[in-house]
Amino acid sequence: MIGPSVILFVALALAALATPAVAELYQWTDASGVRYYTSDPGSIPEAYRPSVRDIGSPRPREAPPVETRRDADSGVMPFGAGAPIVAAVEINGAALRLIVDTGAERTMISPAAVARAGLSAAGGRPVQILGVTGSAVGSEVVVPQMDVAGARVGPLHVIVHDAGAGGADGLLGRDVIDFFILTIDGTAGRAILKPR
Repeated sequence: MIGPSVILFVALALAALATPAVAELYQWTDASGVRYYTSDPGSIPEAYRPSVRDIGSPRPREAPPVETRRDADSGVMPFGAGAPIVAAVEINGAALRLIVDTGAERTMISPAAVARAGLSAAGGRPVQILGVTGSAVGSEVVVPQMDVAGARVGPLHVIVHDAGAGGADGLLGRDVIDFFILTIDGTAGRAILKPR
């Protein structure tokens, strides 16, 4: 016969296993004003530990409003073998070319392209950019709306930094792509962004 204490212990153990693990996020700002985020408090430099803020667990980001327009066919992007997929977007009527980068969490636009769109990176919040080639500092700027693939998306918080995108104006990241269905047809040499 199994005693009540054993049943209680098994029930508590099963409840603990059923609870999803949630990592806490911590934020700190360095002497240059650059904000950092981590789930590992041990990685925070000793000098900044007294000013660390516990910002809780990650939450899904809210979708910006997406307004579908009549020219939904504009999401077709031809590309050649080995070439990047480039999306034509508009910000404030300025035409930009952004490389579709499903590995980039945020959209990144060059300072020159931001200026062409009539926006300013001056006074933007400094942000740390981490990538496979190292780290850099960029500015976060609010883009009121972006026209892409027959849809108007916004407002968006984009990163202003010259990513060296080889002739393109920057990178179209998942903060925009996630609100579209991306279909890549390598045989036909085209990709399609369609609003969800």
